[in-house]
Amino acid sequence: MTGEPRTQHRDNGHPAPGAGRPVRTFIAVLLSEELKRRIGVVQEEFKKIAPAVKWVDEANFHITLKFLGNVPAERLDRVREAVAAAANGIEPFDIEVRDIGAFPSARRARTVWVGVTSGKEELAELARRVDKQLGKIGVPREDRPFRSHITIGRVKDDQGAVELGPALEQAQVGSLGSVRVASVTVMRSDLQRDGPVYSVLSEHRLEVKADG
Repeated sequence: MTGEPRTQHRDNGHPAPGAGRPVRTFIAVLLSEELKRRIGVVQEEFKKIAPAVKWVDEANFHITLKFLGNVPAERLDRVREAVAAAANGIEPFDIEVRDIGAFPSARRARTVWVGVTSGKEELAELARRVDKQLGKIGVPREDRPFRSHITIGRVKDDQGAVELGPALEQAQVGSLGSVRVASVTVMRSDLQRDGPVYSVLSEHRLEVKADG
């Protein structure tokens, strides 16, 4: 196992969210530094094949449970409460990361990912709980099934898809490691010219609290 994720609080030069300022928000499971490094080694091989693809910065690798988009700052406390409620009632679990592929397919790649094998059912249940609790405060529910993956690249044109297709179809990526999922995190994304900068808004431990 590659250890528990180390939460990163990145100073992006922005003030804390204030009243009236929308905050680009998503809910995520963070990864350990060692697991991100191993994923980055695989990513580097595909960068050589398709340098024009918009590759995700290694520091930003994560598993998205739900993307909320711009959230009014005054509603963030309710988002935090909803995510805390989702985390309460589920025990920590382990996931294993292996394989590489693309959505919608290798030959028509638009999103390049590494996959989650063991633990994907627990991840799906966590995502379902997050979606349900956020639905209670008016956040639109997901209309597509959750697919456990870590995005490592986004293909912006057909050339990138042509370059990647054969390599993705032939690639065999074994286990990159495992990590314990012990918390779920509310994240902020600030879009910058050279890519998004992520920072933690709140972190909520997975736990089953005894009654009484």
